[in-house]
Amino acid sequence: MATKKPLARPRSLGQLLTFATAATGAMCQDMLARHDLTLAQWVILSALWRRDGMLVREIAEYSGNNAPAASRIIDRMVERGLVTRQAASDDKRVVRVHVTDVGRSLEHLRDFHERVNARLLDGISAEEAETLTCLLKRVDANARRATGSDQWPKTTDPLNE
Repeated sequence: MATKKPLARPRSLGQLLTFATAATGAMCQDMLARHDLTLAQWVILSALWRRDGMLVREIAEYSGNNAPAASRIIDRMVERGLVTRQAASDDKRVVRVHVTDVGRSLEHLRDFHERVNARLLDGISAEEAETLTCLLKRVDANARRATGSDQWPKTTDPLNE
């Protein structure tokens, strides 16, 4: 029996972005696996390496997660000894997340995003990379506007407040 010709995919930007996102996520997970770290955990550690003692709400804003999802990731990080939760000294209702020595031992991964970018942009000029970044930001803004969710990400960076 003859093999059928593969079905041609329609020209779909959404599908291309979905496939690229999945491939990028898999690449990141593969790169982080030897450190026993997930991409979501790295994102949180990368924020805390820059500003220790962030609130869960701030971490959620930075990572693009909602607060309950960020809290669950932090819970797993606490179990692994990467971070701790501590009540603020000035207001016991406020809980801050701090990096432990175990979490600091992974700080050599601080530039992980640069390594990822280098792999993703292999064979792409600096000018093309800048154009790609600008276009992706515009596509993201268009999608958020179309769904009424254009308020995220915030224009302020929780690390620079």
